[in-house]
Amino acid sequence: MQLKTKFGLGLVGLGIAVAVAWNMWTRTRNLVPVDLPVSLGAGQSVTSNFTLNFDGLYLIQIEAQPTVPPDPLHCLLGVDADPVECGSTQPVLGANWVLSGAGQEIRRGSSEEQHGAAPGNRVSREIGEFHGEAGHSYTLLVTFTRDGSALNRAHPHLKVAISGIARSDIEAASVLAVSAAFICIMFGLILLAIALYARVKSPIS
Repeated sequence: MQLKTKFGLGLVGLGIAVAVAWNMWTRTRNLVPVDLPVSLGAGQSVTSNFTLNFDGLYLIQIEAQPTVPPDPLHCLLGVDADPVECGSTQPVLGANWVLSGAGQEIRRGSSEEQHGAAPGNRVSREIGEFHGEAGHSYTLLVTFTRDGSALNRAHPHLKVAISGIARSDIEAASVLAVSAAFICIMFGLILLAIALYARVKSPIS
């Protein structure tokens, strides 16, 4: 077997291996480790145990479904709401949260400290964040401090999801992985074509 053929086959095989390995890795990343329906009554608590398989910044969110008109929903959640338009409709979401791991408290916070709208098509209120490590198990306890029952018809969910920055990092890495795989396969096929052409032009007698 000619050297060009060996290198060509090697590059094609490497490109395919890179593409398959990256696809399998991304498919197995759990980017939303917590997604639970919750009731927002005052004094209600919800606990979730989860294990991460991706290092990054995670957001703790309360997400509402678009079953309520957008403007009242934003007012009730306290997300990007215009006080003039909201009028007497005041934010009803209040929550304290505690994150622990290995039997020790890692971080705690409150919805009073975070007022950002989490990115996405649905309306979400960010109530906290933390840096998570792959392979580590965590327990999140969220206690609702206000009567947010007005939001229950929007089917609220408690979510823990990677931040937009972390998701952008994955997308950038995907571009690099796919580009590397494409380049390997392309050059491999070129070498194989050159080797085949040389063999056709100079047949073995």
